[in-house]
Amino acid sequence: MANVDPCVAMTPELRQRLGVEGDEPAVVELADGPSRACSWGNYDTAESYTVQTIDTPAARLSNARGATLTAVDGFGAVRVVDSEDTAPLCELYIDTSAASSVRVQVRDSGYDDRSRGSIDEVCRSAETLATSYLTAARSR
Repeated sequence: MANVDPCVAMTPELRQRLGVEGDEPAVVELADGPSRACSWGNYDTAESYTVQTIDTPAARLSNARGATLTAVDGFGAVRVVDSEDTAPLCELYIDTSAASSVRVQVRDSGYDDRSRGSIDEVCRSAETLATSYLTAARSR
């Protein structure tokens, strides 16, 4: 599953719902090796979305600050939250194999306290994007 292009996560319907356009694919060098990523941004609301393959099992992140164990669309996952009051960030590390995971990251930088979403809203968006990726990956 981690071999599936991360850009497949953003379906036309999800693009419209989140207010994002073109894909921003990238290859990022991490300590465990190269990682493929795809990002999107909504510049009107200051929200950003990323799906990334990682050669690290999700379980390795279970002790990170702000981490909780969860499930996404039937897959075990680690949810990590940060910056809840300033720029809510929700990361889901989805266990796709014993040696790798897929990271889904959503951040709402907002322009002020009133326009910024809550951590629960940000994590719901991350779960929606993760489910979209998993659905696309299963069909390949």
